[in-house]
Formats: sequence, C-alpha cells, structure tokens
Amino acid sequence: MPASSALVYPAAAASLLLAIWTVNSRRKIAQKPFPPGPTPLPLLGNVHQLNLNGTWLTFTEWKEVYGDIVHFRMFGEDIIVLNTEEVAQDLLDRRSRNYSDRMNMPVIQPYDLLWDSVFLGHNDQWRAHRRLVHQGLRPDAVVAFRPMQLQRTLELLHNLATSPEDYCEHFQRFSAAVILGAVYDHQLALKDDPIMHSVIEAMEHIIAITAPENSLLVGIFPFLKWLPSWMPGGWTFNAARVKILNREMIDMPFEALEKNIASGTANHSLAFDALTRFRGTNKIADFEEVVKGACGTAYGAGAETTSSVLMVFLLAMVLNPDIQKRAQEEIDQVVGDDRLPDYSDRPSLPYFEAVFRETLRWRPVVPLSIPHATSNDDIYRGYFIPKGAAIFPNVWAMSQNPAKYPFSSHFMPERFFDADGKLTNDTVDFVFGFGRRVCVGRHLATGSLWPAMARILSMFNLERAKDAQGREIEPNPEWTTGITSIPKPFPCKIVLRRAYAGEYSAPR
Repeated sequence: MPASSALVYPAAAASLLLAIWTVNSRRKIAQKPFPPGPTPLPLLGNVHQLNLNGTWLTFTEWKEVYGDIVHFRMFGEDIIVLNTEEVAQDLLDRRSRNYSDRMNMPVIQPYDLLWDSVFLGHNDQWRAHRRLVHQGLRPDAVVAFRPMQLQRTLELLHNLATSPEDYCEHFQRFSAAVILGAVYDHQLALKDDPIMHSVIEAMEHIIAITAPENSLLVGIFPFLKWLPSWMPGGWTFNAARVKILNREMIDMPFEALEKNIASGTANHSLAFDALTRFRGTNKIADFEEVVKGACGTAYGAGAETTSSVLMVFLLAMVLNPDIQKRAQEEIDQVVGDDRLPDYSDRPSLPYFEAVFRETLRWRPVVPLSIPHATSNDDIYRGYFIPKGAAIFPNVWAMSQNPAKYPFSSHFMPERFFDADGKLTNDTVDFVFGFGRRVCVGRHLATGSLWPAMARILSMFNLERAKDAQGREIEPNPEWTTGITSIPKPFPCKIVLRRAYAGEYSAPR
C-alpha cells in the first residue's frame, strides 16, 4: 500500500466515524421535545394566532398556558419565546456564546440596513461595532458627557416652558441633541437641524419596516418586499428613498466630524476617539464604515428610545398626580429652590429613584427584544432548542410578572422599597436586553433620562388638560406598534411651578 494511502484511509475512516457520531448525537438531541406551545397549522405554523399589533401580548397570554419558555412555528421556522428573567439570563447571559446570533430578517434586504449593529449576525463586523461602542460608552467613559447632558436638559426645560404643547418634539430634540453630542460632538442648530431630521426620519422608517407585523408578512410572503408600493398588495415603503435616508443618517455626521478634525475644532466624542485610536492601525477592516455603522446604530437607537421613555414618564405623571407630588416634595426638600437637581443628588432622592425605575418597568418602550438566534442545537430543562431558532426575550411579560410585580398594570414606585424602607437591588436591567446583545448605550441613556425627569418635576406640574366646560380630560392615548411601543401625543398641561433657578442659560 502506498504511503499516501496509509495516511488517507485512516483519515477518511476517522472523518466518517466523526460524521456518524455527529449525526447520531444530533438525532439523540432532536429526540428531546420542543418547549411547550400552541399546535401549529401545516406550513403556516401559528401565525394565524398572533396579534400583529402587539405580538408580545400574544406571547404573554401563551405564558399563562404553556409556561416560562414557549415554542411555536412560523412558516417552517422555529421560534422560542423567553417569558421570564430567569430563563433569559440562563440562556442569553450564561450561554451567550450560543445565543448571540441574529435570525435572518428578509424584510430588511431592500433597505440597506446591514450597517446597523442591531441586525448584524454574530460575525467579525458585529464584534468590531461592539468593541468600538463598548469602549466609548462604558460606565466610566460616559461620565465625561455629563456636563453636556445637563446643558441639554436646560434647553429642554426652556423649550417646555416656551411651547409646552410641542412636548413630543421637545423630547425628540433633547434625545437627538444628547446622543449626537456624545457620538459626534454635534450641536444642533436652533431650528431645522438637518442631521437631526435625517436621524428622525430614517428611524421612523426603520421602526416601521421592522415592526413585527411587517416582518411576519414578509417572512410568509417574501415576494412582498420587492413589489413597488403603488401595486395592490405592494410593499408600503419606498426602498430607494429609505436607502438614501439610511446613508444620509450615517454619512452626514461623519462628514461633519471630518471637517472639524481638518479644521482642528473636533472635541471628545465616541466617533472622534475611535478615529484617533484606530485610524491607520489596520486593527479593524473597512474602518470608516465600521465607525459609521456603529455610531449610526448608537444614535439611531438612543434617540428613539430616550424620547420614548420621556413620553411614558409624562403620561405616568399626568395619570398619577399624588405620586408626582410626593416626588416633587422630595426633590424640593433635598435640592431646594435655588438650583436644579444634578447627579450628586441621586443617592438622596430614593422616592424619585423608585419613580424612575417604575417608569422603565411600567410600559417598557421595547416590549419585545429583537430576536437572538442560536448558533448550535441546545438542551434546556430537558427541551430541545434547535440551531437557527429565533429567540425572543419577552420584556413585556417580564415587566408584568405578577409574582415579582403585583398589580403590575398600576404605576407603583413603592414596589422598589423593601420592608425596611430601603431601595431594593432591582434596577429593571432587563429592559435593556440580555447577553452580548444588551444595549451598550444604557449607561448614557440613564445618564440622560434621570436628570431630565428630575428637572422636569422640579420645574413643572404635569397636569390633565381640561375641556371647554373645565372638566379634566383623562388621558387614554393610542400606542404605537413596532420595535418600540410608546403613547402617541395626548392632551395635557405642562405648567411652570416657579421661575428659573438662576443657572439656566439660553439654548446654544
């Protein structure tokens, strides 16, 4: 026998044995049952049972029937829903290596969205994005943005005092100003800032495109995404226009930063620091596109979610005047009337801290996290979870868990105090996601939201509007659907409690 054959045959035999072992092992694993769930129809699966205007509501109903982990099928795809923090932490945190991929989303293909970290698979491009943003927005790094964040809150107060009826636009402007300042050191123009408008318009399309109902429809009928919008049954969005908006959203602030660098006027920001650290090092392939994509993800998601939380906060305060009054009394007692609350006051404002946490919990603005996907087969609690399954963390079910949050539909800050009257360790972290897909901008977001909310209560009373007969109007807003769920603008009154406290400066 030739020497080469003596090597080839054993190697081939070993490869064959390995293949047989792998097949048999997977067959044994696959003999385990799926997690419990509703019985699917042939081909369609369970899509007919979903509430397309709030899939998280359907999943939460299923939790009551099938338990903490639910399996269903949709057009041949396996979907796993995680309904409790415990299950999500077990899989997405402790087994993150296997649960950090992204499911294929055909709905995004025509729209040039694969620059966005949110939609990237667990690959080198995603890891480069994550590395860049994590370094710039880690807890000790975001402290440097606090002076800018406090300045933006002053501008928000001025805008609310000047035209309170436009509160939704003021929340959007505040959110965009903070995140664009942190990511690109961009200061908004007083009116009609082109970069801010580009971000807001692009994000409106991204949220609509990736809404669960649209993703489900395109998953079932893939041809829909290629039909022009003017055709009956055609897709709703102008793909060419959305692609232009997406490129503007990530190109415009980058080009503005490059001009500032060339003129020597660039200051500390996530993008500037990344360019300084990595440009010319060859450590990251296609570096400029990585910076654009990572930063675009950061300010796109950050601007949307921050303003959304402020909308929920406003609604909660209008609906709960007694809670609002108690928080204001605490702020007045600790801070006084000659200045506004700042970060140093946070440890001394436990009741307001509870209000802050309850705002995040009561109506989470991302009630259903964008699905993870498994890289390999897995067994959990005796159940089979196949490779490639979509994994939905049901944040809504976690936030409404009656075992942890009794009377969960009620806004009750006192739930965050223990029997001794001290704040618990529950900081509602689950609203920011899990594992390697957790929101890396959460420290910047909370650092913007806390002073904004505290200062709004310090300066304003948030009241019900009144009709022509002087009767109070009970707010009952419609809620948006999509990646985010927030109240649409509703009638209310934002009334100054006192004159400005001396430290206010005009918008810049």
